[in-house]
Amino acid sequence: MLATGVKSLDELLGGGFGEGVLTQVYGPYASGKTTLALQAGLLSGRKVAYVDTEGGFSPERLAQIAENRGFDPEAVLQRFVLFTPGDIREQRRIIGSLKRVVTGEFGLVVVDSITAHYRAEEDWRALTSELSKQLQVLLWIARKNGIPVLVINQVHFDSHAERTRPVAEHTLGYRCKDILRLDRLPVPGKRVAVLERHRFRPEGLMAYFRITDKGVEDVE
Repeated sequence: MLATGVKSLDELLGGGFGEGVLTQVYGPYASGKTTLALQAGLLSGRKVAYVDTEGGFSPERLAQIAENRGFDPEAVLQRFVLFTPGDIREQRRIIGSLKRVVTGEFGLVVVDSITAHYRAEEDWRALTSELSKQLQVLLWIARKNGIPVLVINQVHFDSHAERTRPVAEHTLGYRCKDILRLDRLPVPGKRVAVLERHRFRPEGLMAYFRITDKGVEDVE
């Protein structure tokens, strides 16, 4: 298990992010998805392959979290191997290359977010097949190396159900054994995590956390 550094979230996840599996973390903008991924990578103590499709990776934010948690910011930044695909085809190439890049030195793989370029395209049927292939590669990497792979996802509003749903819900749901939803709350800085699926934990469990200069922390 890879601990998140947040007691409530670790308890929710049965110890942390599972090794050898895909975990989908989804939610609306500013719900804490990227901060949680950065913090998990920081605490892994090993190299991190970070695929940033939206330009959301912030070296300054990572350095801030590292310094406030007592780590050497420069040493932490050197552990993150950043990839920035510009479209779905480049994303496919980069994720395919991770099979050669990710070795025993790595403790985590993050794709943030896997559906950003997917949403920009129009041929949904072809893209669903493409996305499924990418998820299969990521699952292979997770199992071969015995490490967590975090698949960050966006949301869209389902007018029929009158609620938000993850993008490409069925495709990601088929491959991701653990699914964590993050949401903002009316209280400034406070967030909630809902366990929508897990290999051995009950579904529907919830945990509260907050976003600070130290990253993600328990609610006092």
